[in-house]
Amino acid sequence: MTTINRTFSFQNELPSLPIPPLSSTKSKLLEWIEPIVSLEQFNKTSDVIERFFEIGGEAEKLQTKLQEWDQMRTGSWLAPFWEDSYLRHRDSLPYSMNFNILLKNDHYKNRYTIAEMAGRVSFLVTELYHAIIDEEVEPETVRGKPLDMSQYKNFFRSVRIPRLDRDAFHVADFDKKNNHVVILFKNNVYKVQVTNRDGVIYHSLDIAAAIEAKILAEQEEGVNVGIFTTAERNMAAEVYDMLNTSKENAEILRTIADSLVIISIDEESKDSEEALKNLMLNANNKYFDKTIEIIITKQSELGFNVEHCAVDGTSISAVISHVSKGLKEDLPQFVQTFEQPLVEKQKWELSTETLDILNQFQEDHLQQKNKYYLRSEIFTDFGADEIKNMNFSPDAFFHMALQIAQYRTYGRLKSVYEPVSVRYFYEGRTECARATSMEKRNLVEALESESESNETLYALMQKVSTAHSERIKDCQKGFGVERHMYGLKQISHLFGTELGLKELPEIFQDKGYLAMRHDFLSTSGMTYQNVKYRMFPPVVDDGHGVAYILLEDSITINISSYIENKNNANQLMEHMVNALNELRMIAKR
Repeated sequence: MTTINRTFSFQNELPSLPIPPLSSTKSKLLEWIEPIVSLEQFNKTSDVIERFFEIGGEAEKLQTKLQEWDQMRTGSWLAPFWEDSYLRHRDSLPYSMNFNILLKNDHYKNRYTIAEMAGRVSFLVTELYHAIIDEEVEPETVRGKPLDMSQYKNFFRSVRIPRLDRDAFHVADFDKKNNHVVILFKNNVYKVQVTNRDGVIYHSLDIAAAIEAKILAEQEEGVNVGIFTTAERNMAAEVYDMLNTSKENAEILRTIADSLVIISIDEESKDSEEALKNLMLNANNKYFDKTIEIIITKQSELGFNVEHCAVDGTSISAVISHVSKGLKEDLPQFVQTFEQPLVEKQKWELSTETLDILNQFQEDHLQQKNKYYLRSEIFTDFGADEIKNMNFSPDAFFHMALQIAQYRTYGRLKSVYEPVSVRYFYEGRTECARATSMEKRNLVEALESESESNETLYALMQKVSTAHSERIKDCQKGFGVERHMYGLKQISHLFGTELGLKELPEIFQDKGYLAMRHDFLSTSGMTYQNVKYRMFPPVVDDGHGVAYILLEDSITINISSYIENKNNANQLMEHMVNALNELRMIAKR
């Protein structure tokens, strides 16, 4: 008899996130900073690192306090710091924090009307929510090791709420009864019931019929109140509070917060490229504070805009997979109730002052969206299977090419942020593996010298792949650098005076350390088959966001930048494609 593991059955067995030894972090700091700074700066930074980590020095005092902090907590020592870093973030969410995913729709492009797709998606997210409540979702594992499943509790009926200085995150208690989704159409807000008072899910065709009759027949354009979620967070908080003074508005805000997801009907996108851009840059029919917002276009494109504070890409793939599979397979549903779902149009109560502010946000948004440049390419010459046959890690191979492309575009190597999941640990989120290394720098310099033999270049590529994979594994085990240093810095802020530290240790202001922390290329990879494109904004003004999808026979590359860096973004893409083929030629000779 097969044993079925319940969704959260391994949570109490997961180990705690370790605090790395100071000696480990010290050596890795030197190793990670060296390839991105001059020799002169590296020597200066090395002296700063030596002083910070000296016996009886600042690092030891902070480490001892961090260990005490860890002992006082039942969960991850990092979790409150990491949550704080997200919720204290003050910049506009769609332009700095949210991430976007557009699915392939080959299998269902002509199968559904918009109403049928919206009804089907509503049913599928409700079905998954019920499965999570009943713990019927198989817990995720990697090579037999269970992963933390706590983010699953944050997927649905959740929202980020703007507050002054520090936002709040709201997630409703598990409950199957009287659930709803919110549908946004022509900037109008609709509450659509998906379960009845007994917690029974309505048939997707009944939901679709209600959407067709009560929503898609709408001709009147509403006020785009959700535009306030594009604003700087303190400004968003002020408008949220203004809205909340009205009983009607407060009820709508609660309806949005407690909805399973938001479904936005995009009437503007004509193709996949437009749909991807509109996921990130078009604020019509959007509410960017919602954890999961699903966008449906007239061409049956389906995308996700995800608010990042409580979920990561590795966990949200469970929702994407369930929805994508459900649309593709379209399995028959049993009729569990003959009741019809209720649809209620929500009517905002808006003062002249509020309307003026919303109009200003709309103007600000139109100016802001024009500051970005997005480019996507699907590289089909080869993919992960062939890279593996060349005896390289696909992720390492991609990052080799990226460093070559970076060098050929900018004439030097800068810091590359690569997130690594640490869900092997309780409440684990991510670590950062800086993907710029001396091994990659050596490869780039040898390649650019045009004087090294193919055998030498191939040997350097193998060293890069091994070193890249080892760094990823170290991070997966909780022995990275950045989260540990971040924890020490937060301890300094909280307990510095108590520890006799009169000011923030100099390491955190050192030019070499800050160069490592400068996310010039902010990257994130995934291997999910049903994703067509993925995009997120650049993290720094002079840099790029690089989202990539490594599939068996293709590599999708998505680059975002500010418009003034458009030419560099195009060069980076072209150099990237050339570098992939160049590395393949070296490996195959």
